[in-house]
Amino acid sequence: MPPYWGLGFHLCRWGYSSTAITRQVVANMTAARFPLDVQWNDLDYADAKRDFTFNKKSFKDYPEMVRDFHSRGLRYIMIVDAGISSSGPPGTYKPYDEGLKRGVFIRNATGQPLIGKVWPGPTAFPDFTNPATHEWWHDMVKEFHEQVPFDGMWLDMNEPSNFVEGSQHGCPNNNLEHPPYVPGVFGGRLQAGTICASSQQYLSSHYNLHSLYGLSEAIASHDALLRVRGKRPFIISRSTFAGHGRYAGHWTGDVGSDWEQLYYSIPEVLLFNLFGVPMVGADICGFMGDTSEELCVRWTQLGAFYPFMRNHNDHGTRPQEPYTFSPPAQAAMRSALRLRYSLLPFLYTLFHRAHTAGETVARPLFLEFPTDPNSWAVDRQLLWGGGLLVTPVLEAGQTKVSGYFPAGTWYSLAGDSTIHSKGQWILLPAPLDTINVHVRAGHILPLQEPAFNTAQSRSKGMALVVALTPDGFARGDLFWDDGESWETFERGDYTEILFLASNDAVLSQLLRASPHLDGVLLEAVTVLGVTSPPRRVLANGAIVSDFSYRSDTQVSRRSQGEAMLLPWSLRPNPSPSLVPGAAPALPTLLGLVFPLAAGW
Repeated sequence: MPPYWGLGFHLCRWGYSSTAITRQVVANMTAARFPLDVQWNDLDYADAKRDFTFNKKSFKDYPEMVRDFHSRGLRYIMIVDAGISSSGPPGTYKPYDEGLKRGVFIRNATGQPLIGKVWPGPTAFPDFTNPATHEWWHDMVKEFHEQVPFDGMWLDMNEPSNFVEGSQHGCPNNNLEHPPYVPGVFGGRLQAGTICASSQQYLSSHYNLHSLYGLSEAIASHDALLRVRGKRPFIISRSTFAGHGRYAGHWTGDVGSDWEQLYYSIPEVLLFNLFGVPMVGADICGFMGDTSEELCVRWTQLGAFYPFMRNHNDHGTRPQEPYTFSPPAQAAMRSALRLRYSLLPFLYTLFHRAHTAGETVARPLFLEFPTDPNSWAVDRQLLWGGGLLVTPVLEAGQTKVSGYFPAGTWYSLAGDSTIHSKGQWILLPAPLDTINVHVRAGHILPLQEPAFNTAQSRSKGMALVVALTPDGFARGDLFWDDGESWETFERGDYTEILFLASNDAVLSQLLRASPHLDGVLLEAVTVLGVTSPPRRVLANGAIVSDFSYRSDTQVSRRSQGEAMLLPWSLRPNPSPSLVPGAAPALPTLLGLVFPLAAGW
């Protein structure tokens, strides 16, 4: 389960070469009114590109910068590479000195630490299958965190990547280095771009453990962060393996800034959800090469529906922070970000289901419509859960986009159109400031008023979007906890609400209530698919007048006015039934009566 702030917008660049520049980026985002939850730094922060260090000149106020971000409700993450610098004189670099002392590094054929080469120069590689390495890693994380109170870790170069073949001294000539069959790997040799296959780890040879390196590092990092911070860890890793999603998320590596990479990011995000790694996303606007304004707008619109949303850029390329573009492009990006922040309660609930039941967050259509052959090959659209369909523009110069809509009723999330599909492709208007998002009939989505970060948005009012089936039914739920404590679900410290629309009413049932949460106020309800004008609307039995209805779109809304809609908060009185593991049988807290028939 990710922390709630991890679902917000993340911003990074290789080239934020000082705290002054990093601070200015955050200030520019604020001045341009863009939401931002997590600021990142690439290797620029590190002293000579070494892990667990920072440059005392260009990043001299590094700890103060991170604390300042925290005071504004922001979080901070920095890159950590797998290779540990081995070239300094003894006593000058504690991670290597202590690692040698504890015997944590992968060994070559002579039993000495295998030395390769990565960004800091000669490097040794921690053996994360060794329990002693976990303790050493924890101690390094803890010591650095005491200086710089970072909030998460970005694990890079952990295939493990190596700039020399095998090691600085090559690899032995044996069956592990030259097996009878070599798959189609990079370079055509097992040691190309990585370390010797015959090098030795605690559990076995690297030949047997190579594909597990990133996972084993993620496990060690997860354990270290949990012990050091005492809160839910947030980790993004480049290398992954089966089971990785239990410990960390993934970004899709150094993608190019081009339209083809924009398209390919969709099947990659969908595949990783099927692999059990729901927290996944590609570098928005692309990493390598110069982006264009149109590409960056379209990528931001799609990226708003990556489970992990980060804009990241290579050094020496065109700036691509949202505020660097023209006012119309900024407005389009701002709209996409606000849309994402509005949907975060729904997204968070999907992550809860992934955490507790193994469901996908970003979902291919075929998983939701397996009997529809037309859905099987759709890889230019994605679903969030079973109820929200996203149809992005993936080609330059397009103002329309074709999307497949499985049989059923689909409502524009904006509430301005309805599609009654028999299972067909439909051409949709898609000007540059628009991404098409549709709600599937039968679903209720919990939303929240957006803000500049999740620390602010979590205190805002909630809303419901109710998408009725033709017979007037819809269902949804909300999972809500403090957003970052460890194992809130397992300990029963959460609130869960079921929403149900049927028989001309929208009702809620409090399934579980945490006594530790502040109030959450429902301020607006939008009902899609109201086939005729309501004659009256009641909230908790009282007639209300300030609601609207549009016969052309069949949308009825009741929003905050002089009298707050459904003025209830999640502050239940203590009850004997509120015990861990029990679903209290509490009375319905929310009842919005919607007479759907004109004569009701």
